[in-house]
Amino acid sequence: MRRPTTALNRTAFVVLASLAALGTLYLGARRAFAQNNAQPVTLTILGISGWTPSELAGKMAPEFQDYAKQTGGLSVRIKFEGAPFSALEQKAATSLAAHSKEYDIIISDSQWLGALSTPGWIVKLNDIIQREPLLKRAEGSFNTITRWAYQTYPYGSDNLWGLPQEGDVLALYVRNDLARDAKNQAAFKDKYGWKLPTSFEEWEQVTWPKFEQIMGFFNRPDQGLYGFAGEYSKTYDFISDHVMSMMWMWGGEIWDSNAHQVYGILNSPQNNAALEYYIALLKYQPPGANTFDINGVIQSLTQGKAFSGLTWAAVGPAILTPEMKDKIIVVPPPGRIVNGKMVRIYCVGGQPWVVNKFIDRQHMRAALEFLKWWYLPETQMRFARLGGNPVAQYVLDRPGFEQIQPWYREYRYMLVTERARDFWHNPTYASLLEVQQEAWTAYATGVVNSAKVANDYAACGQQKILYDAGFARQAPPSSCEEVRLR
Repeated sequence: MRRPTTALNRTAFVVLASLAALGTLYLGARRAFAQNNAQPVTLTILGISGWTPSELAGKMAPEFQDYAKQTGGLSVRIKFEGAPFSALEQKAATSLAAHSKEYDIIISDSQWLGALSTPGWIVKLNDIIQREPLLKRAEGSFNTITRWAYQTYPYGSDNLWGLPQEGDVLALYVRNDLARDAKNQAAFKDKYGWKLPTSFEEWEQVTWPKFEQIMGFFNRPDQGLYGFAGEYSKTYDFISDHVMSMMWMWGGEIWDSNAHQVYGILNSPQNNAALEYYIALLKYQPPGANTFDINGVIQSLTQGKAFSGLTWAAVGPAILTPEMKDKIIVVPPPGRIVNGKMVRIYCVGGQPWVVNKFIDRQHMRAALEFLKWWYLPETQMRFARLGGNPVAQYVLDRPGFEQIQPWYREYRYMLVTERARDFWHNPTYASLLEVQQEAWTAYATGVVNSAKVANDYAACGQQKILYDAGFARQAPPSSCEEVRLR
């Protein structure tokens, strides 16, 4: 005889059937997940060739592979591809414009965030950071200039497109063995009436006028020694980073970022004076310095041709060779006294990670696992010991951090909002830079003999670029038609 089915029996049957179905789905999902994880994923990183912090991502890859396997069961192989600074943006943009999955993660320069995000090529990271505790913790530890420079477009906004791979600041490398020499100390004091600085604290007080006295004192061409080496090359942004730093300290600005107005701001009297001053420093430098790039400064210092050099903290390993590490001290670059207060503002360097928006879910998961691993305290400390520049405050504030590398005290001192500043982040970055480099190197190499003409040319060209692209409300004035580099 058939037993009647009650409402309770029907409910129990439905529940049991549902649980059985869910169990089947769960087991199936686990099998699929295990199969997916068992398949090796190649995570390709595009970075900067010949740039130690960038290449460390590839060198540290085996440590990530172990982490991915242990924490998520992922089998990941890291492939690092490099390109020089001057070619990296074009290589990245060409690949992304084709919606290619060729590169999963790209080490971008900070100023490219607008150019890469505006077309929809890279992943906006706000939501990802919020839902990933490790990334959220790292994000909460970045100071303001770190966040603005390596993450945001528009600059200083809440739109996060990158995560810091490497921090960097301009640093002054000084031959402290020469500064500490008793004869040099006595001669300098006798000539200028103040002590030749030999410590970090003493260099903190050095202004550009005082530094000129130091450069002049050690400028000894007959001995093959010069007082200074700076960057003036037309390639990429070499002269621009130095000149813009001078302009900010001279009280100028490079543009109005809200109105996208350049003309009348870049070519101001203060900026003309700053450009003129920086080019005039060539008299304290080795022959050919008006075309120096980073390598020119490195070689001037390591070959004993320059008493001092202004370049990036990131190249500390190349300058502080076994032969030079006990001779050179890394200190803050000079400042200026404005209204009784020391003003020291320099371009921030460094690069962020950005994530290709077109990669599949499996590669996206691997990319996010890589970024989470990157910000683990132990990974950041490993990066530091190998010569990279971490930015997470939970690493920078560790006792003994400044002693890990000879440049870390200066790096940590300069990587704050009042001393470091980035520029543009606009999608037209490459064009803005090109016209500026052309103008300022023309003045540095004597093609034009007026800082005003050079700045007028750059301002006219940049205003036109921004106006034609729809950013600026004002076109360049008609007087720009008469401005030539001649």
